[in-house]
Amino acid sequence: MAPETKNKLVFLALCLGLVFLIYGRAMLGDFVFDNRPIIEREAMLSNLNQLDKVFMAPYWARDEGLYRPITLTSFTFNFMILGSDPAGFYFVNLLLYALTGWLIFLLVDKLLSQRLLAYLCGLIFLLLPIHSEAVVNIVGRAEILALLFSLLLFLELLKNKKNYWLAGLWFFLAIGAKESAVVSLPVAALIIYLKEKYFWRKEIWLKYWTAAVWLPLSVLAYLFLRFLVLGADNFMGSRTTIVENPLKFTEFWPRIFTGFKILWLYVQKSFWPVGLCSDYSYNQIPAISSLLNWQAIAGLSVIVFLIFALFFFRKRAPLLSLGAAFFLFGFMLTANLIFPIGTIMGERLAFYPSVGASFFLGWIFYNMIAWGKFSKFSTAELGQLGWPQTVLARKFTKFAPSLPGLMAAILLLFLAIFYGAIGFLRTGDWLTEKNLFASAAKCSPASVLSRSNLGAAYYLEGNLAEAKKELLAAYKIYDGYSMGANNLGLIYFKEGDKLKAKELFLKALDSPYPYYGAYENLALLSLSEGKIEEAKDWLGKLYEDKKLIDNIIDSYLNAK
Repeated sequence: MAPETKNKLVFLALCLGLVFLIYGRAMLGDFVFDNRPIIEREAMLSNLNQLDKVFMAPYWARDEGLYRPITLTSFTFNFMILGSDPAGFYFVNLLLYALTGWLIFLLVDKLLSQRLLAYLCGLIFLLLPIHSEAVVNIVGRAEILALLFSLLLFLELLKNKKNYWLAGLWFFLAIGAKESAVVSLPVAALIIYLKEKYFWRKEIWLKYWTAAVWLPLSVLAYLFLRFLVLGADNFMGSRTTIVENPLKFTEFWPRIFTGFKILWLYVQKSFWPVGLCSDYSYNQIPAISSLLNWQAIAGLSVIVFLIFALFFFRKRAPLLSLGAAFFLFGFMLTANLIFPIGTIMGERLAFYPSVGASFFLGWIFYNMIAWGKFSKFSTAELGQLGWPQTVLARKFTKFAPSLPGLMAAILLLFLAIFYGAIGFLRTGDWLTEKNLFASAAKCSPASVLSRSNLGAAYYLEGNLAEAKKELLAAYKIYDGYSMGANNLGLIYFKEGDKLKAKELFLKALDSPYPYYGAYENLALLSLSEGKIEEAKDWLGKLYEDKKLIDNIIDSYLNAK
């Protein structure tokens, strides 16, 4: 084996070891929250003969407006190879994550031919704790695959002998994993610019004209399939409620100002990952009506800096220019600045743009080490540090670390321990739904979704007092959350207050996005009062099969 290949494989092994050390205990977890639809669709996803149906299926429900066939297909192969145990799904996520860090190393090494800088960028990317939601949340695989295939696209464009059809395939797989990977187009253009010394010459443009055909064709192919699967009504985006993203229901300028604030929160949590949270929904991040907010100003300043860095560092420090591109194009889509998306904020959405964070941090540490090459310890300095003034000490100066280099190593070690510990602890939040909802309610106490979910978890435990406390808090934040109203109705039903329970069940149905499970609860309430015909009427609004309705009622009466 060639030394070059061996070194790369050794680094891949290091990436795998690091990822499994930090996040490995995720394999002890279960399918939680957003992951449950995977197992609910096991009949389709686990059948290789239905792969065509998987590829032509919406990501979840059609009206959610999401089409991610590559991510769904990956779940199919998970079922086929590793079975239905959640450990297998987590294992693949960790494997793909480590591979993504390795590809970042290859990208930097190929583009800049600076091996140490490439090592630093790859390792720092894997250490960033803001990735925990994408890595240990099974459906976060969409984020990982979107970046992984984008990196394969970039590496293909950097080859001396390029296969542009393969570049087009990688790009299709990236946007097929998650739509937001479309931002790889401007990033790819910048990578070509940084690679080619005479980018603006006609022969360079002719050299890449095939890529200019294949990449847009990939987008058109994806959009065509998306239209076939989702239809015209859901083609443009996902169904979003005010609970998931209040900015969709906010006026233009408050949305933009709040978007600046959200951008700042993303950047802050990328570098200083304290207070990571799985939920920021209504009303944890209230809309702001003025730019006179320090976080909004900080977010706007970040955008100005990224635009400046994108152009200013093209020749002076290409890695910073590329890092700015990852940051800028990635976050502009996720911060609700261009258009409102399906959620107000989610740390998984920082996965793609945080490549920029690893580039900036890698560049800083690399230059601290490089600066130190010119400032070795003298024998006098060694004496001050306790080293004897001997021939051995004088010889040591030939290979002694520089003071800046030593500082860089200590800081990097501290950063690795700090980031690694946060990632390790954060993994525990995703092991069970109770852990997840409790941590979300703690870090996002003003979120109706977090408080309501925690209340539901207490209810399933039989802890009605704590369940009622959390559900009342959620109802006070926003009484229009239909599932929250339904769950609070269940508490009153258990307490015997049937009038209040019925009021809340009806409220859960009287919503732009009703919770139809409330019909069953209304039927149960009617049955508890001996009103069998009324119960059948309620179930009739949910089911057309009269035999099924009779079976449900018989089951309840027999159980009673």
